[in-house]
Amino acid sequence: MKRMKKVLLLCIIATAAYTAGAQMPASSRQNQFSKLSSKLPTPLSELEKAFLAPEGTKLQLKFSNLTFSGIVLSSVKKYDNLYNVVIRSSSLDNTLFSISKRIEEDSSVSYVGRIINEKYADGYELKKENDGTYSLNKIKTEELIQDF
Repeated sequence: MKRMKKVLLLCIIATAAYTAGAQMPASSRQNQFSKLSSKLPTPLSELEKAFLAPEGTKLQLKFSNLTFSGIVLSSVKKYDNLYNVVIRSSSLDNTLFSISKRIEEDSSVSYVGRIINEKYADGYELKKENDGTYSLNKIKTEELIQDF
């Protein structure tokens, strides 16, 4: 009976230690964009530049107080109505800007994209606002990407 109490006590302690460890922060990565606004207005003309540049081209996109300069790594037309571009910025520690353009059946155009870097805890996500304009909204990459 005494042995059973000791085993039970050991199991309780092990469970408590495991649970306490699981509540620690997942990462201690720093924020890359801490000095920038949480929302950056994004002109459509800047987004369109990404789809006009061929692979290997140097490109500079200006979003409010963020200038994203980099090389077009990939520019792919997946279907007649879907285009994807990936740009890597060496000046921002190899941060990637992945953007997609979709042409709807009614000929309207929609964009989605993210600026992320696995070394940092924050990034930006491209969102369409209620008034039809686009903006880059700050995100926590730890909530999106679990395996860093």
